[in-house]
Amino acid sequence: MEYQIVTPSDQEYPGRLLDRLGKSSPERIFYWGPLDFLRRFTMGVISADSISGLALMAANQLLFTIREYDLNIIGGWHSVMETEIFRLGLFRKNFTVTLFTAKGLERETFESFLETRFHPPLHEFPERDEYFRRAKEGKLLMLSVSPPQEAKMKRPNIINRNWLACVLSDVVFVPFAEKGTKTLALAKRVLSAQIPIFTTDHEANNVLHKLGILGLSRKSVGAYLEKLGAHRAQPSQEVNEKMLLREQPPQQENESPKFLQGKFNF
Repeated sequence: MEYQIVTPSDQEYPGRLLDRLGKSSPERIFYWGPLDFLRRFTMGVISADSISGLALMAANQLLFTIREYDLNIIGGWHSVMETEIFRLGLFRKNFTVTLFTAKGLERETFESFLETRFHPPLHEFPERDEYFRRAKEGKLLMLSVSPPQEAKMKRPNIINRNWLACVLSDVVFVPFAEKGTKTLALAKRVLSAQIPIFTTDHEANNVLHKLGILGLSRKSVGAYLEKLGAHRAQPSQEVNEKMLLREQPPQQENESPKFLQGKFNF
């Protein structure tokens, strides 16, 4: 499949980049798929490589509300929490999914994109068929600003990719970040650029709260998204038994299973 190129002089070039970066906008964006996904209300996702069980549960609580909105989600989709939200995007028909790779599009394919994120036995995740169905039907968007021949995920390209994914977003969701991580550094940069950004209200994200990043709950996140311009999806009549997110029974205050106090880092 032949990739396409869009430049700042093209009408299709993403307006958010020009509005926020001006002359610093990428000179060329390489892409496969429907570039108009970026005209939808877009939520960027950045999360640290590891995440505690309690922080993961708090993020999932927000996602019970977030999933009810018409969204385009964008990210590099590497960390545990990012791949969970990536899968949610494939599961929900009211979500479109944008993949942002640090490789060049002469070397990256929809197949290779998955291979570096879902290693065996995780590569047989339930939404895999939906992923390839969307890819085949032109219902996935893949972006790159790296040279087309770039075969490696180089650190400078990764950092630039993550930043541009946030710039392309109406809002950025940070499920988890802690001191010393690239995610926290990026969250600070997003906040400084006055791009809307939020996290959970769980104490695991106190380092983000202290920066001034809004901590939201399942009850408050909907109003926040609507204030920024998001719209609730029309109710669907279809029921799929492969639920990605499951309701958690209420815990007594200060009581949580011990295994949730560790971190997930696959």
